[in-house]
Amino acid sequence: MDAPIAPAPAVVPEAGLARTERPPRPPGIWRQSWYRFRRNRAGMLGLCLVGFVVLVAALCPFIAPFDPNDQSAMLRGAARQGPTLTHLLGTDRNGYDVLSRVLYGASTALMVGIGAMMIASVIGVVIGGIAGYAGGLTDEFLMRFAEFFMVVPVFIVILAVVRLFGIVVVGTWLESVPNLSLMTIIVLLGLFEWAPIARMARAEFMRLKHAEFVEAATCIGSTRREILLRHILPNALPSLVVLVALGIGGAILAETMVSFLGFGDPKAVSWGQLLYFNYEALKVAPWASLAPGAAIFITVLGFNLLADGLTDAFNPRLRQ
Repeated sequence: MDAPIAPAPAVVPEAGLARTERPPRPPGIWRQSWYRFRRNRAGMLGLCLVGFVVLVAALCPFIAPFDPNDQSAMLRGAARQGPTLTHLLGTDRNGYDVLSRVLYGASTALMVGIGAMMIASVIGVVIGGIAGYAGGLTDEFLMRFAEFFMVVPVFIVILAVVRLFGIVVVGTWLESVPNLSLMTIIVLLGLFEWAPIARMARAEFMRLKHAEFVEAATCIGSTRREILLRHILPNALPSLVVLVALGIGGAILAETMVSFLGFGDPKAVSWGQLLYFNYEALKVAPWASLAPGAAIFITVLGFNLLADGLTDAFNPRLRQ
């Protein structure tokens, strides 16, 4: 019988010779943008402010000293009382604890800003994406349609619709819907703030539809739906995120102005309502107006700084 064949000895790499390894995967666009964003002090400050507001909105039921609708201070004769150990930011003319209502107003502000921009983002991306990818007469028609919404006096339309809608729903089942006026404001803001997002989406889709990776996807037989959703849209999102972050602050300011003029939802705990109910007592009880005003300033400033940092992170060439 033949002798068994001995296994070949293992080859041990000589000392000093580096073992070949797979090169590290290059970071994606989101990771690169995060590295640039961390070096932007204004953007990081904005992220901290926004994170603080989100944290307050999430924890307000646990950290608020009073219920937002508690008027027990009025029964004790403590309305318009200055800051004390019981009421750290004082009370307003209706006997509400100012600190508690400011804390609960954070969730309303975020609901308005995020809700309005979610509606605007969906409409803007759909219309702008179709216009940029299709081109031709479709692009021309959709962009003229978007320009119409950019010149409409949005603020006046919101005031008129909210007041008219408030009269129409009287005596109907809609009157029992909680925060109906606030939801109406959110929907109207979303329906009238999509045009800038559509213009940006159009520009990004027009630029990306001629990119090499899109042409490669077309050559291997990818459908139009796959090209739009898996290749073009993810690469267009970074530029759109900047507009969304900036629009959230604008939507919060818009709701504040509507409420300050007396067209807001009286049942909602919002910073604009606090200003509306207490601006007449500014000389007597300034804390009731200064506290929600400071909250609005911090929130809008945070989103604006966040948008500025995102602009530098996703579009570094603009800094040059």
